[in-house]
Amino acid sequence: MSSLHKKSLIATAAIFCCRFTGLLREVVYTGLFGATGALDAFLTAFRVPNMLRDMFAEGALSQSFTSVMSKVEKQDGPDAAWKLANQVVAQLVSLMLCIVALGVLLSGVFMQWLYPERARLVLDCPAPAAAVAPAEVVQATYKGIATDADGRSVATFAVSAPLAAATPDSVVRVSALEKLQPGATVQLSAARTPGALRVEQRDFLDLAADLCRIMWPFILLASLSALSMGALNVFGIFGLPNLASAAFNLTTVAFGSLIGWLIDPAFGPDALYGFAIAVVLGGAAQVLVQVPALRRKGYRAAWNWGLRLQAGKLLFTDPAARRIWLLMVPGVIAAGITQTNIFINTAFALYLPGGAVTAMSSAFHLWQLPVALFGVAVGMVVLPSVSRMALEQGGEGGRTIASHLAQAMRFVAFFAVPSAVVLGIWGQEIVSIFFQRGRFDAAASALTGQVLGAYCLGLLAYAGMKVLQPVFLALEKPWAPAGLALVAATISITLNYCFVHVFHFTDAAWLALTTSIVTTLNFLFYFFYLRHLLGTMATRTLLPGLLRIIAAGTVLGIICWQIRGLFFTGFLSWDFFSRVGALALAGAVVGGIYLAACFFFRVPELEAFSRRFLKKKRS
Repeated sequence: MSSLHKKSLIATAAIFCCRFTGLLREVVYTGLFGATGALDAFLTAFRVPNMLRDMFAEGALSQSFTSVMSKVEKQDGPDAAWKLANQVVAQLVSLMLCIVALGVLLSGVFMQWLYPERARLVLDCPAPAAAVAPAEVVQATYKGIATDADGRSVATFAVSAPLAAATPDSVVRVSALEKLQPGATVQLSAARTPGALRVEQRDFLDLAADLCRIMWPFILLASLSALSMGALNVFGIFGLPNLASAAFNLTTVAFGSLIGWLIDPAFGPDALYGFAIAVVLGGAAQVLVQVPALRRKGYRAAWNWGLRLQAGKLLFTDPAARRIWLLMVPGVIAAGITQTNIFINTAFALYLPGGAVTAMSSAFHLWQLPVALFGVAVGMVVLPSVSRMALEQGGEGGRTIASHLAQAMRFVAFFAVPSAVVLGIWGQEIVSIFFQRGRFDAAASALTGQVLGAYCLGLLAYAGMKVLQPVFLALEKPWAPAGLALVAATISITLNYCFVHVFHFTDAAWLALTTSIVTTLNFLFYFFYLRHLLGTMATRTLLPGLLRIIAAGTVLGIICWQIRGLFFTGFLSWDFFSRVGALALAGAVVGGIYLAACFFFRVPELEAFSRRFLKKKRS
């Protein structure tokens, strides 16, 4: 087993703890609040600072910092590397304080951009409410829309009977009224009724804006955590930095539940303020757990801006620090392609029935689990080693780098292919195990499972992209991926607009499909452009093993499909322990079948693991 495999497995084990606790966090969210407009508001509010974290802090900044610091450490030693780290920390804190202040001021504007306008619902019911039992669906005559004294829209409907679950705070989406003329007859429903105009519990715009303001400081703490992670990666420490994210998840769950309960013991929408506060506390925990390891490696904090004022211009005193920020600028665009698409999907999902944002968030966390376990872990290990290889070879890469990447991609595919197959085919069943409890019902599990299936079409490409993406920074060639990001964003917006506003699809799975399409195109560009830069991508190493893995995955897919059709009928209505037992048994069976298929097709990764196991057993 190679050094790449060993370090990747260490990072994988740590990331597993991180992603498992992340799923635990999502389970708590959905169990307490369900797939509702209130949780949609929280996730939408968190999406803004979290997207910046993924694009900026844990994407471009962390990767460019790791790449440059690796070279400085190799050329000039650890002391020079830590001096560089102090300069970047001081520059980062100054920048992030400005961004946080601006974000707090503009949170209301951000949410107004994202949220489709809603009108307060007024029901004109001539019959006495006590004389007619409220109905789930009622016939209504649209009387028009007006503006009240506060400048908010008000839509009035004449109904013959009261609508169940309608309250004075109920709203309808203005976009759904645009095609109606006064006097038109429609159906009103507070549930997901096909063909009916959906009545929502309330307009959560104000709640989303408040939550967003509270959570903005998280981006400062996440940025410091990302720098700490990058520095520890340079010195060969991959486990602890990823466990720091587990500290964030556990802190968010524990303090969020406590503070939320103190605010509202019934865990209504106001309890989400407690979880917003806990997000900031979790960010602090994520930084603090890495401090002892940094000190053991020689880091001593010292405030050093590394800047000087000359002829009215602010200049860097260290060229290495300047190189980090220059690499980061295109990296912000390139590393944030998928996150930008997720953010765009969130904006479009707000036009779909309530719970769409929650379904996409829950499915995305399950989708990211195998990607993070293997794609992110291998990419994290690849970056420092390729950075040093590029330095030794004059920054040109070459056959050594290509061979290294081919092994890394094949190693990732060995795990990503079966993950995509199982999550894609058994998506609804897996979602029900993790999330179906409390206010998250079987209908929400079915919706989230469909979204997960659409995401899985791009899982292999996304995992491969996570391996290749850092290489552009190591080779200091970041602008080509950045240019593609603009094309990818255009494709994403166009497809989402067509699905939601042209074809009027109400299924969130179409938005997830957009992410898979864009991610696949993105990976293909990365692969062929790196082949151009390096002169080769070691396809003789990559393709035979990859094709064998895909063949084994095809066998796995056939078996999973047959098991689902024969044994999982009515699965979502089973009790929890029956679902867990059935899925565990089926998982063990298909896991054995996949390994047997890999053995039959002579997959190199399985042979490498077998040799390592036999070697340990003999010793």
